[in-house]
Amino acid sequence: MPEPRQWYAGILLALGLMVIAGTATLSLPLRRVAFCAPAAHVAGLLSGAPCVQDGDDYRLIGSTLDLTVVPACAATDYFCLMAGFLSLLASRRGLRTRVQLLILPAAWALTILINALRLTACWQTDRLAQVLLPQSVWSATHMAVGVVTFLSGLIVVFWMGHPAGRGKLQESEQ
Repeated sequence: MPEPRQWYAGILLALGLMVIAGTATLSLPLRRVAFCAPAAHVAGLLSGAPCVQDGDDYRLIGSTLDLTVVPACAATDYFCLMAGFLSLLASRRGLRTRVQLLILPAAWALTILINALRLTACWQTDRLAQVLLPQSVWSATHMAVGVVTFLSGLIVVFWMGHPAGRGKLQESEQ
């Protein structure tokens, strides 16, 4: 377990990374290039749907529904959250500051993967919602899928990054 001083340094580093990540993602062109495009293309690979560029946005093309990936779908807020979260996990594990320099690229890669899973899940559930549910709840199902996917992503990252917690969980089950 790290000392309190390491915790303070870890918290400050996490806040700093969140500020850096948040500042870097304020640019609309950066959101499109660094977040929307990769997530849309990975979602296209996961879903089997062609991903095409439509002006500045990207679209997953399906036989019954197209999903347009706009800057609001970039998950840049989630990237900031993931950067801070990974920084705190790294501090808790007592990793050196040099190793923590890898947090921003790791947070970006995880954000792209989890956002691509969200886009794929939203594309599938939007198709089902349009068949099974009234139009008044379509946006709520879209939002709920996003919340569940992003929260699940954080839980999995925590579980993977905190082996001591996994060991205690396994011991308590026995």
